[in-house]
Amino acid sequence: MANVTTQLKRFPEIWITGAMLALVTLIGWIIGVPVSLPEGDRAAFVGIHYLYPLLGVGVWGLFALFGQRRHLASTFFIALPSYALMLVCHFNLKLWRPLINPVNWDAFYWQTDSWLRPVVDLCFALRKALLPVVPADSNLYMTAFIAMFYISFCFHALRSARDFRTLFLAALIFQGAGALAYLVMPALGPFLYETGLEPAQTSAQAAMLGSYKDIVAGGAAWIAQNGGTHITVGLAAMPSLHTGGSFLFLLFAWRHAPALVPLYLMLFGFITIDAVASRWHYFIDLPVGMLLAWGSAWAADRIAARTAVSAPSVEAAATPALLPT
Repeated sequence: MANVTTQLKRFPEIWITGAMLALVTLIGWIIGVPVSLPEGDRAAFVGIHYLYPLLGVGVWGLFALFGQRRHLASTFFIALPSYALMLVCHFNLKLWRPLINPVNWDAFYWQTDSWLRPVVDLCFALRKALLPVVPADSNLYMTAFIAMFYISFCFHALRSARDFRTLFLAALIFQGAGALAYLVMPALGPFLYETGLEPAQTSAQAAMLGSYKDIVAGGAAWIAQNGGTHITVGLAAMPSLHTGGSFLFLLFAWRHAPALVPLYLMLFGFITIDAVASRWHYFIDLPVGMLLAWGSAWAADRIAARTAVSAPSVEAAATPALLPT
């Protein structure tokens, strides 16, 4: 028992993910739906979003087995399954949201967009100005976020074991907290009231709204039958996790990788503008997502510090880096 407690202290990823999985399983039992796993093209969708980047970073972890970073490599065998399970929890909660909290706050958030209309119009104007460089049919909104994911994890994994561990914990916490935040004052998105500038995004919004209506009409039975193939179609505007996630990567670059800051500022700026101009998000969703990211980084810093204190020999062994600190 003491050994189990020690391992949990060394690997907080395990208890964070385990607690989230237990909570999601309990919620599913209460509302009468099973936890769904991605199937078919939805499994590929989840992979493209998050798992493939982590698998790419995992190659560096395997490489480290033959170098001086054996302890960093061992964390990947904890990190990969933990993040995969957290994503399953995240997407299930997002899909179940209409059954957990059916009240939508879109009318209120739309009013906040009306109050902030000059800022919203500025986002539209900036996105229009970028059309010659980033066409309306591009998917830079998603690929920019994925690029930040790849670059951040690879860079920090090579540069510093401790920074990588902290970044991973922050991302893990952010995904779990973000899914729970969707349930507080939920909304579908401003596309209900206004069409965005990107036709492909507008089409995706219409399809996801159709699935939302199916969930409302079919309830738990619909989710039980279609959850695996529709796990990524849950609609949730508040908060903006793409904005928050890109801010999280920018925050770590600002602290530990100044060379990445210019690129990340451009990518973060585009994601912020496009989140509004594509009408996925009300403007108020953006700062809430960023605040959630900051809180996740704050929590990860403290958890990582306690882990280092409880296992000083592990931290010392994980400190050597392939790039200068």
